[in-house]
Amino acid sequence: MQNRPGTRDKAGEGLPQRVDAAFFLLIFAFAFTLRLIYLFRIKSFPLFYHLVGDARSYDEWARQIAAGDWLGKGVFYQAPLYPYFLGLLQVIFGHDLWSIRLIQITLGALSCSFLYLAGKLFLSREAGIAAGFMLSLYAPAIFFDALIQKTVLDLLLITLLLFLLAATESKPHWSRWGAAGVVMGLLGLTRENALVWLFALPIWIWLHFAAYKAQVRLRWVGIFLLGLALVLLPVGLRNLEVGGEFTLTTSQLGPNFFIGNNPLADGSYIPLRSGHSSSQYERRDATELAEQALGRSLTPGEVSAYWLRRSWDYISSQPSQWLRLIGRKWMMTWNVRELEDTEDFYLYQNWSAFLRVLGWANHFGVLAPLAALGFVLTWGQRRKLWLLYLLLGTLAFSVTLFYVFGRYRFSMVPLLTLFAGAGLTGLFALLRERSMRQLLTCAAVLLLAAAAVHWPMGEPGPSASALNNLGIALARQGRIAEAIRSYELAIRARPAFAVAHNNLASTLARQGKLDEAIRHYQEAVRIDPDYANAHNDLGVVLARWGDIDKAAIHFRLALRIQPQFAEAHQNLSRALAQQGKLCSGTCLSRRRQ
Repeated sequence: MQNRPGTRDKAGEGLPQRVDAAFFLLIFAFAFTLRLIYLFRIKSFPLFYHLVGDARSYDEWARQIAAGDWLGKGVFYQAPLYPYFLGLLQVIFGHDLWSIRLIQITLGALSCSFLYLAGKLFLSREAGIAAGFMLSLYAPAIFFDALIQKTVLDLLLITLLLFLLAATESKPHWSRWGAAGVVMGLLGLTRENALVWLFALPIWIWLHFAAYKAQVRLRWVGIFLLGLALVLLPVGLRNLEVGGEFTLTTSQLGPNFFIGNNPLADGSYIPLRSGHSSSQYERRDATELAEQALGRSLTPGEVSAYWLRRSWDYISSQPSQWLRLIGRKWMMTWNVRELEDTEDFYLYQNWSAFLRVLGWANHFGVLAPLAALGFVLTWGQRRKLWLLYLLLGTLAFSVTLFYVFGRYRFSMVPLLTLFAGAGLTGLFALLRERSMRQLLTCAAVLLLAAAAVHWPMGEPGPSASALNNLGIALARQGRIAEAIRSYELAIRARPAFAVAHNNLASTLARQGKLDEAIRHYQEAVRIDPDYANAHNDLGVVLARWGDIDKAAIHFRLALRIQPQFAEAHQNLSRALAQQGKLCSGTCLSRRRQ
């Protein structure tokens, strides 16, 4: 009779430590080799060196840090750990994206080995081995590890935390509680929604170790929180010193919550201002819109509070609509589709046959059903494993509360992979035993879970946003014909995509094709009348075309939408000068600003 997943491998516990070391190194080598092959396959991809979206913001921030600006300015808006990690690497290697990605895939491979150790301690050696190799082969993990994105640190810190918690569960010791607190604090500086575990873990410590005296458990909780404070308190003090507000992490809670919870929300990312989908705009837009609404200058904390109030107004006034939205986001969180905003998993698959093959064999639609099977097969061990249920449930809920991206729900993958490893090893054990009744139950679980995660939500293939971002990268490289083709594919994928129309128009305008450019600019403002950038860009081309009157109309429309749009003020001033009119005092004063 084989050991069931979730039970300890008694024979394995007596094996020499070198066996664990051998599996650790074997899984690491396997995972690293796969990631290195993939890295060579995508080095010619246009987005490899031409960064867009968050990757560009992180890289620019890291360059400032590497140049000596270690404190920065203002309260942190984005999670700071990854930019500082990048900045440190740039100090060592210079601005070498290849070397940085090489370090990242090393950390990604190390995460697979840590997951093996966690699986061995929580479940069994066999389940740990299966989990380590499954994460090694998991196509989205390979994809994320090679991006200039903080997901690589999310994965490393979560697998390390799981290993520490598994080791502490078997042998509680104050040093392990302190280490777990430090890792939890670091995780909070890269994946802020994981701070929901700040409440979950003390509950687990108190209830799971009920056999220990209350004062012992209180001391353990205190040591865990002390480790957390050692990481987060300096960040709070830095924010107080530089930005004037004591904030333990960042000030983006309010805007991010509003983006996911407002009357127009659909579960994905919709920017606060039309056309401003990049993170470089989000902080400025959140501040300007809040200050316009309240008629005064606001601190970062006040800006966050404003957007939280806006969200609560929506939730309290339309609770049924909000609950339907939450239901939709919950389904998106568990759907096979990897929802992305800038760099798209499916776009990279089109470029890399290696990733395409791995993506066919091991993706979320495979992982989640196997994890569901693991839940069933380990249910008899639920008293021991309820920490994993607690961590996974609270993390999934925290993703659903905001908005859903593949890289946001990726933090759930290590936990799912542990259960998937248990499900896979348990299924093989039942096959060897030829236990038909249990095998039929397993088949039913797999089919039901697969049907749920494969529920159609979104079109197959690369997203329109990803194709648009590829067009931007191609245009920067001077590959204009390819850029135009990419924008056209984005528009074909989403005809009412104002940003792609605007970018295509700008590219055509630079080619001197003003009539085509005007047509796409006009389509952009027709689709989205509040798209200030499109009105301004249309005005510029109309001015070049010689229609100064219409150009001035669009400059004014841009300023009505976004009063602090400096470029639109300048363009309107030029248009008025060409008409022989003096710019108004308001226009001139704002131009000076």
